[in-house]
Amino acid sequence: MKERLLKRFTRWEESTEAGFEEADSNALLESIKDDLEKIYNTKRGTVLIDEDFGIPDFSHMLNGYTAPDVGYILQQLLLQTKKNEPRLNSLQVKYIEQNKFPDKLQFQITAKLTNNERELPFNVNAFLSDDGSIKLNS
Repeated sequence: MKERLLKRFTRWEESTEAGFEEADSNALLESIKDDLEKIYNTKRGTVLIDEDFGIPDFSHMLNGYTAPDVGYILQQLLLQTKKNEPRLNSLQVKYIEQNKFPDKLQFQITAKLTNNERELPFNVNAFLSDDGSIKLNS
């Protein structure tokens, strides 16, 4: 969440109980999305306290010389998400074949999370660029 602490306090004081819960749910979903994007854009082996944290460098797979190993990429996204984002349940990662962005691979990440005793859906699309970076869109 990129909102300043004082702004959150002000919003909380001004909102009704139901409105705050809705805003709180949206903030939680945005927080998870931001955390996943940081995990996905951290190259494995660059974090000193955990050698297995992050995603392998996929840029060599997307250079156009060979077909990318979509199954391996999908497996790594699923593994890192399960390992490092415990708030998500019923996690699924699927490859989405598309022609709109020919230099990118698209994956759909779906899961559920519980907030204030309510189950919320979590759905994002992950776009893997030819430079190995991953961008998440809701």
